[in-house]
Amino acid sequence: MRRGLGWGLIALLGYIGLPYLLVQRLNLGLLHEGPPQGNTLALTFDDGPDPQTTPAVLDALKAADMHATFFVLAPLAEAHPDLIRRALAEGHEVQAHAVRHVHAWMRSPWSAVLEPGRAARRIAAVTRQPVHLHRPPHGAYTLATIMGQRLANLRGAHWSVEGGDWRTGATPETTLAALLPRLSPGAVVVLHDAGPGAKVTVPMLPALLKAMQVQGLRSVSLREWQDGSSAPRNSAEL
Repeated sequence: MRRGLGWGLIALLGYIGLPYLLVQRLNLGLLHEGPPQGNTLALTFDDGPDPQTTPAVLDALKAADMHATFFVLAPLAEAHPDLIRRALAEGHEVQAHAVRHVHAWMRSPWSAVLEPGRAARRIAAVTRQPVHLHRPPHGAYTLATIMGQRLANLRGAHWSVEGGDWRTGATPETTLAALLPRLSPGAVVVLHDAGPGAKVTVPMLPALLKAMQVQGLRSVSLREWQDGSSAPRNSAEL
């Protein structure tokens, strides 16, 4: 009985504990920050696209002449390809979030292995270009999540600054005040263009972008860092 419990704890540590510590917390192997020199950071948005909120995010980014990376849900991308086309045409990057927005710890191992590849393939069918980054829901990992990313030839993408727009009690004012001291070159900021967080981010974003301009900072897509390019590349029309 005790031996079985001991082996169970060891298995749980290997499946959840080590990935949580090494990947989710220490970001080993993940894209989670950019070059600290220069004047660029990366705004990223999860859980969209949503026709009620994503257009306002795109409008604010366009007005500020900045670019971002959108980690989208496959069913929503399929339901709203016009928003995906607009994001790509305006120089943004579209990458994989999930098919089902379920925490990795709540998935069966088989589901967690298959999820990254399934999401990437369905999103690539909408964008008509390869998907190479995957951000799992809640940024949560298990050993199966890592295996799924490797099998699908995807790199995990995390963040260095969490906007907290989804938290209970968050407001545009409190979220902006919490973000401003943490903005710096190389930061990867996670916000939401859909779901509960969008109710905070949409009204807050113009002020955030204005503050970035005052500080001499601009947002670029993660692809721009990886390509080593300072100028965004627009994707071909779908």
